[in-house]
Amino acid sequence: MYWEMLRLGLHLFSKIIGPWHVSKQRIGIVLCAVSLLSLCWIASVQAQVQGSGWSEPYRLSSEAGKASEAYCVTDQYSYVHCFWTETLFEDQQSIIQYARFNGETWSPPNDIYVTEVVITNLSPVVDQNGTLHIAWTEGLNGPAFYTNAPAYNALPAKNWAHPIRIDIPANTLHLRIDSRGVLHILYTNRMEEPGVYYVRSEDQGRTWSEADWLDPDILPNHIPDSLNFELDKTDGLHAVWFYGALDQSSRPDWIRYAHSLDGGDTWSAPFLIDQYDEEREHNLTVASPIMTVSGQSVHVIWAAGSLPYRQHRFSTDAGQTWSPSRRIFGELHGQAFDGFAVDGAGRVHFFGQIRYPQGIYHSYWDSTQWTTPSLVYLIAQEDSEQGIGDRIHAHLIRPVVRAGNQLVLTFGDPPADPGRRLFAMYRTLDDIAPLEAIPTPLATETPVPVFGLISSRPTPTPTATAPLFDRAAAQPLGPVPGPSLALRVALLPTLLLLGGIVVIRLLYKLKP
Repeated sequence: MYWEMLRLGLHLFSKIIGPWHVSKQRIGIVLCAVSLLSLCWIASVQAQVQGSGWSEPYRLSSEAGKASEAYCVTDQYSYVHCFWTETLFEDQQSIIQYARFNGETWSPPNDIYVTEVVITNLSPVVDQNGTLHIAWTEGLNGPAFYTNAPAYNALPAKNWAHPIRIDIPANTLHLRIDSRGVLHILYTNRMEEPGVYYVRSEDQGRTWSEADWLDPDILPNHIPDSLNFELDKTDGLHAVWFYGALDQSSRPDWIRYAHSLDGGDTWSAPFLIDQYDEEREHNLTVASPIMTVSGQSVHVIWAAGSLPYRQHRFSTDAGQTWSPSRRIFGELHGQAFDGFAVDGAGRVHFFGQIRYPQGIYHSYWDSTQWTTPSLVYLIAQEDSEQGIGDRIHAHLIRPVVRAGNQLVLTFGDPPADPGRRLFAMYRTLDDIAPLEAIPTPLATETPVPVFGLISSRPTPTPTATAPLFDRAAAQPLGPVPGPSLALRVALLPTLLLLGGIVVIRLLYKLKP
């Protein structure tokens, strides 16, 4: 494209200027023509670095600390609620930040919780009554905490209930709420008796059940990682995870799935989604599986192979039978942690940072296959000598769907970046009508209930059997700088021709 524009510009230059007869009018025509061509090329460059229909990235996190990934959820009032943690540069305190998106603008972030301990992860959910719930873990081995607020009026920190402490040894957790109002927590334990555990509360978090241990047959010297937890339309519980190795003598292995179709009373034995296979160079070093549920369909995507290519399996009967594993997305590979979202029509959307070109890609499931991935945000070309410049090296892609037809995407700098920032983009789907939002209630000063602390530690109860090896069955803080390098290069033809005109003009005057 660049060379075509330059060639066309030079052709126009030679036709209009002629050999030596230069006039101001002709120079003006040439400059206008080349400027228009340059602008066209600039538009082409911008289209390559920014997916069609997507907003520019906006920074959500503050400049006061290092941000975590985002944890987002939508409500029946058509708001997106976004939570993240920031470790403050000044005193290393850990705070929970919260912002709300109305489809066009984000509210300023507000800190709703401060602690001296590192917050490991967060999990928000909105129930059918419009209450916003969050749970989180502190430290590498718990405890966990739970609180809630009215979703329509959660911005003021005073509207959040006093946190309930849950004494479980959770490294990471996921909170879900079923149609009966039961709170379900699935968590990973990486200390004594490592594995995946489940607890629930039937009294709004006041008390919690004894812990069910889903995988007492866990591989030696392994810990659970990349935990996923979702509910289906009939309150079935679904979980996916894999195992990371604790030492050099072991290797990451076993992507597993389990479900409870009776509200958490009983759990299936873990089903083996995939495992390491040395003979076919099928390793799971960066498997990082993700899962989503749409109706009774369950989809799992993970990375595996000599290079981290994407693999896919799905079930159409709530995880009772599974399709064979199939590699998808062709030669695109790499792993910076992917995300799923389901729109108002039930379509499953995939987002991941893969390469090449390196960037954020989007694809959706059309009921039989995945569409060809489209580039949402360009990070770098494979043969680029400039690196990523001022582009964002997007990691931990976390999408959510607002009002049934608006994709909201969050991502951040690499986790190891000491000044890690958090960003958001959005795009409205033009082939789906928005869901009708429930009118937002008037804000009230009535405080939400304050519950007491839970201090008892549930005793693990093994429930799973041996593994199955069946393979078949206000505005944000500010925009990110644009691609200035591309703009400078795009203006190069205009500058070259302008310089040429000046030189030719001087030569013409000096001619005897």
